[in-house]
Order: sequence, then structure tokens, then C-alpha cells
Amino acid sequence: MKHFKLMNYFLFLSLLTVASFAGQSQSITWVTVKIDGLGSIGLPSNMEIQGGAYKQISEKIKEVNGASASKVIFQQKNLNNFDGNSFQTYARVFLRTETASAGDFKKLSEPLTQTEANEVNQQFKESIYSEATRANATILEWNSAKVSNLNGHNAIKFGYKRQIGSNKPVLVEIYLIQNNDRLHTITFEYRLDDNNWSSTFASIKSTIKIPTK
Repeated sequence: MKHFKLMNYFLFLSLLTVASFAGQSQSITWVTVKIDGLGSIGLPSNMEIQGGAYKQISEKIKEVNGASASKVIFQQKNLNNFDGNSFQTYARVFLRTETASAGDFKKLSEPLTQTEANEVNQQFKESIYSEATRANATILEWNSAKVSNLNGHNAIKFGYKRQIGSNKPVLVEIYLIQNNDRLHTITFEYRLDDNNWSSTFASIKSTIKIPTK
């Protein structure tokens, strides 16, 4: 639990991200992305990996290997090419892994407790509210940390709804997954608009596979 504080900076970065462009396509296909140190996750065709060499990913590629687990971000399609006439929507999946020593965290299969979830809630709530104020954002709703799972992986889940100016609110869900010598943080963020990101994100969640360390 002592290493949870290392994730604060990553969560603050996600709080400050507000840019967005074109909406979703009607037909969604999938590729599998393998992420070093994490596992694998499905990438829908209405999203792309932010920046780097992955700008040129083709819809026909079936598997992408070796993305760095230190900073992998899925975003709505075509942001890498700045293709879009207006800021119509916003969607992000942030994937982050922090490594420590063997045994610093619970094993992937070990049960979690509400006491641990309460500790997470205490550590992050005050910080996120503070950063929101500095970013001129308002936290409209706080969803307290609780014991949960992400595609069968034991997790602590918490989240919030935020708003910046007159923009439509953004829903944020954060999953912390302990895995012996590492802590995986998977954050889902989407604007509450007409693009039905909740359905896409539910499908992404069902593809996540994390091997035991």
C-alpha cells in the first residue's frame, strides 16, 4: 500500500487533459495490444494509441507488441493526425504500471479488503480535489473507493465526475490492481455526450488480461 502515492502525478495528468476531436465510427473492429509489464488489452478501431510510432497503426494489424507500460494512452481516433473540425468528444484510457520489490504488493489472486479501499480513498480524494481547483475544474461527484474487479482481476475502484467551464461533464473511473512487485493503474475517462463511450469502454474492460507476477 505504501507505493500508492507514486501514482498521484499520473492521476493529476489525466485530470488536466481536456482536448478532443472527431466522434466515433459506426462499425468497431479490434486489435490486441501487448504492453510490457502489464499484459494485453483490446484497442477498438474508434480509438488509437497516443503519439509515438503507433500513429501509423493499420486497422489490419492483429497484434502490437512491446508498448512501454510506463505511459500508454488510448484516445479517440484521429487525434494523432489532428484530423477534425471541432472538439466534439473526449475519451481516454490511461495505462500505467509502477514497479517495486517482490512482495511489496498483494499477489494478483489475493483478496482485497474494504480497509485497503478506505486507505486509497483517503490518499487520493483530497489530492484530486486540490488539483481540480488548480485546473479550474469542478468535482461534481465523488465515487468512493471500493473492492471491485476488472475482467476478473482483483482491484480497488474509485472515481469521480468533473467539469471544466461549460463543457459537458467527464466521468472518470480508476482501477488499482496489485500484482506482487507492481501496481497497475488503469483509468477510463469519457465525456458524457452522445458518443456512447460507456459501451466501448465496457468492451475494452472485457479484453484486459494481466498475467500473475
